Order: sequence, then structure tokens, then C-alpha cells
Amino acid sequence: MSPDRARPLRSRSLLAVGSLLVATLAACVAGADEGPEVPEAVQVTVMTRNLYVGASVGDVFRAASTPELLAAGTRAWADLLATDFPTRAGALADEIARSRPDVVGLQEATLWRDQTPGDVLTQPTPDATHVAFDFLAILQAELTARDVPYTAVATSTGTDVEFPRQDPGAGLVDVRLTDRDVLMVRADLADRVGNPDDGRYAAQFRETFLIGRADSIRGWTSIDYRPDPTRTVRILNTHLEVVEPITGTTQDRQGEEFVTRIVASPHPVIALGDFNSPADGATLPTYRDLTAVLDDAWASARPGDPGWTCCQPPSFADAVGRENTRVDLVLASEDLSVTDVARTGDQPFRTTPPPLWASDHFGVTARIVIPDGTPPA
Repeated sequence: MSPDRARPLRSRSLLAVGSLLVATLAACVAGADEGPEVPEAVQVTVMTRNLYVGASVGDVFRAASTPELLAAGTRAWADLLATDFPTRAGALADEIARSRPDVVGLQEATLWRDQTPGDVLTQPTPDATHVAFDFLAILQAELTARDVPYTAVATSTGTDVEFPRQDPGAGLVDVRLTDRDVLMVRADLADRVGNPDDGRYAAQFRETFLIGRADSIRGWTSIDYRPDPTRTVRILNTHLEVVEPITGTTQDRQGEEFVTRIVASPHPVIALGDFNSPADGATLPTYRDLTAVLDDAWASARPGDPGWTCCQPPSFADAVGRENTRVDLVLASEDLSVTDVARTGDQPFRTTPPPLWASDHFGVTARIVIPDGTPPA
């Protein structure tokens, strides 16, 4: 190439390099003016869902004689079969699959076991091992069948009691009821979970029945959930004691323990559960104590809407809703904001035959914004 032809090429090259340097410098200056990139807020969708234990066992614990105990245990087993959790689990899975929450707090995820021949009348310690109905496993299988698998990441095991029933063919059969509260996470998000934990309250309602102990044991579960690498929220789940004359102040003290756990969290908190404390705040102190440290998602997003969640008659045969109180709650730290909240399972899932309802409670889902600046785990 001649020197005359090379000169304009070199000039054009130098011009291009200069232009690139100017553009790069301008971009750097603009970036400096804008400051570091600020992450956008992200949303977490959560759900609380009481599955219903499957049968009323109150008569078992009130029985005053062995014949009464056997009759009550036999009725409880018949109720369990009639309320048909495998069918209800399909309806529950439909609810969850439609909402696709990141995290689900389950209450009454009951494990029913039995033993034939039974020996509970002489050996009252719960020891039956044959699984009759595992509500958690059944629900997870239904979710997997819908291509929305969920993983149990924290489980609190509570009440564990065994009683007899009479079987026409097998004679005496032991029935073991084990109550559990569970936090599930959508399987594709399981790697966002850290620090799973569970425990029992110091305050418990303890009693005996005809053949042994019938303690009502309640607890809690928690996880740290990272919706993205820069943010962490602590999610707790619980099922507090019912309030009856015989249970005294047990729920109040459990609520105080739960509030202490909330206040001690290093992260913003989302609390899920069946709190057994009406959200009007007029009858029990628990709701007032909870909402002194957390915001009620339903009340924040739907002021004036009662949003009742409980309770359908446990026969599940009545197509007319009988709910008249709100005890199933999603609560969140005040620096989190609720963008949407809704009930699930608030209509019969079929017209016939019973069971018509997925549970005696309705579920509650909420979408909650986790702002930037929440400390990572």
C-alpha cells in the first residue's frame, strides 16, 4: 500500500478510536451520575391452609368408660373415612396449583396410623406404625400430578395420641393421630430456603383421658426465604390452641411466645397460620398482640371486608357456607406491602356427593412486596 493511501486510513482509524474513547468516557460519567444500580422490589406469594384433621375426636377424650371410648373411637374413624381426605386433597391441590404460591403454611397436616390387633387399652403409649392416611404425602402427590410439586422444608410435630376403635372383622384396632404443621416451598424455588427451624411452645394444654394422656401440643415452623440474592424474609407458620373454658390462657401465652419470636427476627417477617383468635380483636388478646408488631394482610388490602375463613360443618355435606369468623391470617412486617390478598376454597368444589368442601377452613393467599435493602441471610 502506498504512503498516500495509508494516510487517510490511519486518519479514519484514529478518528474511530477517538470517538470510542469519547463515548466510553460519556457512559462512565453518566453511570457515575446515576450511582450504583438499585435492585427493584420483588414479590413473594404465600398461602396459609388448614387441611382439617379429618374427624372430631372430642368424644374420645370425654369418654368415661371403655364401651364409651370404643364407641367414640369407632365413630371418629367413620368420620375420617366420610370426610375423605384423598378427594379433598385433589381440591386443595387445585387451589394451590391455581395460586402457585412460593411458600405454603399448612396446619393439621395429619398423619393417621393404625395397628391390628390393638393393644392401646393395656399399652397406652402411642406406637402404631402402619400408615393409613398421610395428609402431607397425599397432598404432595396431588400437586405433583398437576406438575406443581412442592417440597416440605420445615415440620412441627404436635399432638400424638392413640385410641381404640372396634372393627367388625378385625376386632380391636389402635388408631394413632399425629398432628403436624408444615411449611412447603414450590419445588423449583427450594434452593432459596435457608435456616429451616421448628419447635414447640412452652405453654401447652395438658390433660388425660380414660386410658392415658391427651395433651394438645402446639408448635411453630420457620424458614428464611430469599426471593433474590439480595433479600431475605423470615416466614413463620403456626396453629395456636383453641380457646375454651378448659384450655384457659394457653393460647394467650402461646401468642406471646410467637410474638417474641417475631420481634427477635433479624429479617422482615411474614407469619402464616390458623391463630384461633378472631380478627375482630374484641374477644381475645392474641390478634391484638400480633397486629401490634405485624400488619394484617387482609385488613390492609381489603378494609371493611370481613373475609371470614371459618368454619364449615365437618360433615362437608352442606352446600351453603357457614363461615362466621376470620382466624386464618397472613401477617407481614410494616416495611413489607401487600399487593393482593384472596381467599381460596370459599366455594364447594362439587355439588355431590359429600365432601363438598376442601376443608372446614378457607385458605388465604397474599402477594407481598419485599423492598430492596432487606438484609440477606
